Amino acid sequence: MKYSKVIIYGAGGLGREILQMVRVTLGKEADILGYADDGVEPGTVRSGGIVLGGREFLDSMNEPFALVFGVSDPSAKRRLYAGLKANPLISFPNVIHPKASVSEYASLGEGVVMAENSLASVDSVIGNCVFVNYGSMIGHDTVIGDWTSIMPMAAVSGSVRIGEASLIGAGSAVIQGVTVGNGSTVGIGSVVIKDVPDGATVFGSPAVRVS
Repeated sequence: MKYSKVIIYGAGGLGREILQMVRVTLGKEADILGYADDGVEPGTVRSGGIVLGGREFLDSMNEPFALVFGVSDPSAKRRLYAGLKANPLISFPNVIHPKASVSEYASLGEGVVMAENSLASVDSVIGNCVFVNYGSMIGHDTVIGDWTSIMPMAAVSGSVRIGEASLIGAGSAVIQGVTVGNGSTVGIGSVVIKDVPDGATVFGSPAVRVS
């Protein structure tokens, strides 16, 4: 599928990284217009892309375009997606880096971003607008809920269930068969060996609830 117009939502560090990833992934098929960001002055240039405006700019577009989230905050992604999904001009492409590995038996929603050296194994299910950062691995038969972000070098084992809008910290590990609830946070470098309730934050090795 060709995406003639592409906008990255978010001009921060992750958004700038994802703009470069879009260039590598979609190549000449994509006309990258720039960034949308509600907190940056329109006309600002960031790493080869220009800030076009915020949400109001997106609503003013009168032709079809693809939107890629450059936002790691799961709750922000959920909120933005809910507001933008109703716009028939907006599509949410999957951006899978050429050096990512995705099983032919994996199932991906829309708006999924998988960075370089990430992996989605056989029969994994990855929901809408999930972000899988550099070097992170999703094991076989694992389900990742919508809007979740998995940060660099995280290892999610097989048959894991991660709920919607959760954050899996960099360098963390989730052992096989564990469930991480909706809206939960796994702290950086943590090792999760038992289920995590909805809305909980866990940290440590083994991970314990801290809030």
